[in-house]
Amino acid sequence: MSVHQESLEISKPAERMEEAPELEYRAVSHDSLSMFLAAIGGAILGMLLTLLILALINGGTLSFSGGERLTVFEATLDRVNANVGAVSANVDLVSQQAQAVSDQLGSVELALRSELANQDANIATLGEAVSQLDRTRQQFDLFMGALSQVMTDMQSVGAPAAPAAAPVEAAPAAEATALPALVATSSADVPADAISVVLFVDANGNGALDEGEATVEGVSVALTDSEGNALASELSTGEGVLFADLSSGAYQVAVDDAAGYTLLSGGEAEVTVAEGAEAGQVIFVPVAEE
Repeated sequence: MSVHQESLEISKPAERMEEAPELEYRAVSHDSLSMFLAAIGGAILGMLLTLLILALINGGTLSFSGGERLTVFEATLDRVNANVGAVSANVDLVSQQAQAVSDQLGSVELALRSELANQDANIATLGEAVSQLDRTRQQFDLFMGALSQVMTDMQSVGAPAAPAAAPVEAAPAAEATALPALVATSSADVPADAISVVLFVDANGNGALDEGEATVEGVSVALTDSEGNALASELSTGEGVLFADLSSGAYQVAVDDAAGYTLLSGGEAEVTVAEGAEAGQVIFVPVAEE
């Protein structure tokens, strides 16, 4: 009895052990099928959601035209890039041209500055030439005056001798017709370092410039220093002749060409420019009416 019971107890667990794997397999098979169905359902649901989104994007239709729009958009971007490149190239070209114009303007400026410098040098040279010509004219006037005086002296020397009695008879007449000497007077209207010479038509013969008497133009007046050096020679104008900027000392003023007028006084005068003088010197030279 005890042995039989013992075998029974052993056989029952063996049956249980054979049934257990079948139950476990069935449970696993059931779970795999559920997971497979769930995956299929999820895929279908995802596809439906995708179709719904496409329909919303494409205005209610499931046709997908986003690729064409992207292509058009990319083509537009390419054209924009090309235009931007062209604009950039044009900007570079304009910049180069502006730089070239700037360089040309710089060259023109340098050329103009050089030309102006040359013109200034030419003007300075011309001014010096004019000054030299003026000095030459003054020297020529002095030469002509001296030549005229020499010719007058020669004519006087070459004149035939008069009878012995003639000079005795002519002496009183010579004394009567002697011309008055020129006299320099002080004048506040003349600068202190200047000498003014005024030639006028002495209508009433009083030797003074009166109201209504006209001045004489075109008469040559020369100025020399105390050593006889020629300093200047000027032609008279309506205001006369003015020798200015003189140093203190003695000078001689002479009418070396009366221009056809007849002097009613001597043609020379000694003038002294005093140091520290407050007024200048004026000499009135009367001439006869034509």
